[in-house]
Amino acid sequence: MNARSTAAERNGNSESLSEELSQLEMSLTVLWNSAKRWLSKRSSVNGLSDLDVFLMHLLAYRNTALRASDLAFALAIDDMHLVSYSLKKLAKMGLISSAKSGKEVLYRAERGAIQHRNAFLDDRARYVEPAIKDLIASGTDIRALTAALRVLSGVYEQAARAAAYEKGDVD
Repeated sequence: MNARSTAAERNGNSESLSEELSQLEMSLTVLWNSAKRWLSKRSSVNGLSDLDVFLMHLLAYRNTALRASDLAFALAIDDMHLVSYSLKKLAKMGLISSAKSGKEVLYRAERGAIQHRNAFLDDRARYVEPAIKDLIASGTDIRALTAALRVLSGVYEQAARAAAYEKGDVD
């Protein structure tokens, strides 16, 4: 092969990868929007956003007191204002409680949040798990898929930081 054909092959592979990444990003966006809709639409508590449900479930799942910054970090949320607003809303509804520990405020799931999460788990077992079991039966490795999604999260997080740094858009 000469240099010209090698460059053309690389360009063709690059275009193919670019197309595949576009399809991946579209699929991730659809997945994200579908997961958010699932969380907010199946909620038994009126007026909760998807973020409210994510935070409430994370507190109930972890079953320990956490700081707002811990919750934001776990969900890769940069805008602390959104997290703070959601936590205040949940506390006002009595679904979570807050307590000061030195300079920090710690949040904990209350009985209503735990009941909400348990009802969610029942609904997930009824509506989501059968389809996931079918995926597993067809050879999909859920643990490998989860690991791949975490790696992709890291790739996109690092790319966002690098692009922000290059553009001088660093906080």
